[in-house]
Amino acid sequence: MALVQEEITERILEIKKTYGSRLFIPAHHYQRDEIVRLADCTGDSLELSRAAAKTDAEYIVFCGVRFMAETARVLSGENKRVFMPRPDAGCPLADFGSLEEIELVWKRLERVRPGEYVPVTYVNSHVEVKSFCGSNGGFVCTSSNAKRIFQAVLEEKKRVFFMPDRNLGINTAYGLGLEDDYEVVGVDGQEEHIAGRRIAIWDGFCYVHRAFIVDQISAMREKYPGIKVIVHPECDPEVVKEADITGSTSQIKRYIEESASGSRWAVGTELRFVTRLQHENGDKVIEPLFPSLCGDMSKSGVDDLLRTLELIEKGDYAEQILVSPEVVDGAKKAIVRMFETG
Repeated sequence: MALVQEEITERILEIKKTYGSRLFIPAHHYQRDEIVRLADCTGDSLELSRAAAKTDAEYIVFCGVRFMAETARVLSGENKRVFMPRPDAGCPLADFGSLEEIELVWKRLERVRPGEYVPVTYVNSHVEVKSFCGSNGGFVCTSSNAKRIFQAVLEEKKRVFFMPDRNLGINTAYGLGLEDDYEVVGVDGQEEHIAGRRIAIWDGFCYVHRAFIVDQISAMREKYPGIKVIVHPECDPEVVKEADITGSTSQIKRYIEESASGSRWAVGTELRFVTRLQHENGDKVIEPLFPSLCGDMSKSGVDDLLRTLELIEKGDYAEQILVSPEVVDGAKKAIVRMFETG
């Protein structure tokens, strides 16, 4: 098996050399090590999509999950083609917010407070949801700038309709001192519970980050006195409150890399990424708060990557990621508003 994988890797490197700057392979931090080693760039989802948009490559093979490749498609020019090694790699969090359900709740919010709500979607959402937000004067946000986007909306005396991650929405509200000014909403919600709140939050979650609980933090601190606990803001609010630091995947990486030699960290995010941090920071103690793995991020292997590259070689573009011009237009508006807000 090792020999087969080595041969696959050599073939991928051969294709990369042949295509040179015409080919760009971005990989999310949660991807398998075998994929990361072959990537041209690693990072968070939006970070990678922006990198793909800036490159002059004709072919972008996005190693991640579908909403990431869709975002890369939105931000890239028409002269580029976007592919995924595993087109079936989805995101259960994004699946919580279907466009039909969101539009249903949006209509209800409009009845309760006409013209007062601004839709804001987490980048971990389907492209149609991003387009809905853009077409209705709203924004895309990331886990690191959600607070800033919420503030921008509230400063305009508007209300926030945030989707699809419940925990990120609640943690952002807490960060703004609005613990009593949000309501979790869904298709079965009641208008009277929403009317007085400035923030309406969709009831979705990431199962990877819901796996972390306060007892794990207590156990880690007992095992390693003085250890710093850093978690992703998709974790439950009680976990975020108990942690020392909260940050996006890239922020977690930066905090640990910039910390002093010998420092100790317990990390509450995807296991494969934490394991890589351990290997890359051998002068520090880095422990997963709990071994929580993303199944969809685990799907892409080197054999899948090679298959996609060989299809490109043959001129077979049937599996490229396509988004209609209308959806691209709406989604791009939401993303550009985010950039303009800072």
